[in-house]
Amino acid sequence: MAKSYRTIDYRIRPAKHAERLMMCEAFRRLRFGTVSSYQYVGLGSVYFSDFTLFHRALGINTMFSIEEGGGDEQRFIDNLPFSSIKLLWGNTKTELPKIDLSLRTLAWLDYDGRLSGDILDDIASFATRASSGSVLAISVQCQPEKYDGENPKRAIDYFADQFGPDCVDPVFDDSSLLGWGTAKVFHSVICNQITASLAARNGVRPADQKIHYEQIFHFHYQDGARMLTVGGVFFDRGQKSIFDHCAFGDLHFVRSGGEAFPIEIPKLTSAEIKRLEVQMPLLAGTLNHSSMPAKDADQFVQIYRYFPNFISVDFS
Repeated sequence: MAKSYRTIDYRIRPAKHAERLMMCEAFRRLRFGTVSSYQYVGLGSVYFSDFTLFHRALGINTMFSIEEGGGDEQRFIDNLPFSSIKLLWGNTKTELPKIDLSLRTLAWLDYDGRLSGDILDDIASFATRASSGSVLAISVQCQPEKYDGENPKRAIDYFADQFGPDCVDPVFDDSSLLGWGTAKVFHSVICNQITASLAARNGVRPADQKIHYEQIFHFHYQDGARMLTVGGVFFDRGQKSIFDHCAFGDLHFVRSGGEAFPIEIPKLTSAEIKRLEVQMPLLAGTLNHSSMPAKDADQFVQIYRYFPNFISVDFS
């Protein structure tokens, strides 16, 4: 990945922090095998925040971090939080195919750039090889391009060239990509790539051994640029009952379709947070938000269990 770690401290991005905890809670529900028996594949950067959390909270030991290094290899080595993390030097296009995905895998490919053909190739590489019970999550930057009224279909035409003419409605122009419009297009393209990859994989497999995919993650968040995370579970159709037993739908942030869960971190004082926390969980009645903005209080209710607390930083 690019050297974004030189400008961004991934440990203290509040929405990313909350997302990490939500994903960890969902992973705990997996029932295809003990979660500690999974291997984890990620892009750790020099902070390895997700690796630290998933090892400590889930007991996962076998871990692979794909890093381009770019001359900073020793810095990555010096910052490894655990000896069981294996560094793979290169990019995901070259290194992901080297990982044995016949083992149940949790993979979070947390890119700092926009969706690209290479990322779609990574998705295909995982989808065509993942074992039943494996999870893939993809995060990409989806900040919309500046709208140019003199060339109102420049970005749309670029998407059509890169991802195919069906990726966006032909009546759209670039104004449709503003706000979270770009994220909606990227979500559709990612889902279509997974569908196409599984269709090719399942062609000759028996019906109960065909690999199925169910989305569980669809997040929008913004610690700076707008970001999209999409992810789900791959499993043999004969194991649908196991997937159902995971009961991901009981988690309020799980999204199985085109509607995203927005991770919005309200700007509240310590006193306001304490005033809200004593009312949690809000099982009945009306939230007393006192003088704080009602919107911020309502956002806190949605994520209070994952709300970042950076008084104590998790130095790895």
